[in-house]
Amino acid sequence: MKRNRLGKSDVHVTELGFGGGPLGGLFEAVDDDTAAGALEAAWDSGIRYFDTSPHYGIGQSERRIGALLRGRPRDAWTLSTKVGRVLVPQDGAGRKDEAFEVPASHRRVWDFTRDGVLRSVEDSLTRMGVD
Repeated sequence: MKRNRLGKSDVHVTELGFGGGPLGGLFEAVDDDTAAGALEAAWDSGIRYFDTSPHYGIGQSERRIGALLRGRPRDAWTLSTKVGRVLVPQDGAGRKDEAFEVPASHRRVWDFTRDGVLRSVEDSLTRMGVD
């Protein structure tokens, strides 16, 4: 699949990207096998740009995309996520998340301070298991 350079940066993305919102259970739950199958199909189709967020299923999308990418050569893919939402553990007993069909085990805290952005990036990398 053709790749395009982002502006004047050294970052290249495939013409089609994979948006991770549904992997986080956006509007309906997605089981692990279905999520893994969708990611494998995207990879097999030549998609090498994956976009996710801590917001998507309170980290579930990041964990699922990370599971795919950890087994692939680092120079073969491009990944984006978001900053500004730090996930804080909470007792989610019996509650569902806002728009995502996942247990509300965490709550989102907006934090666009320098430390909050750095923490958000580090937390995302940890959830994904990539550098």
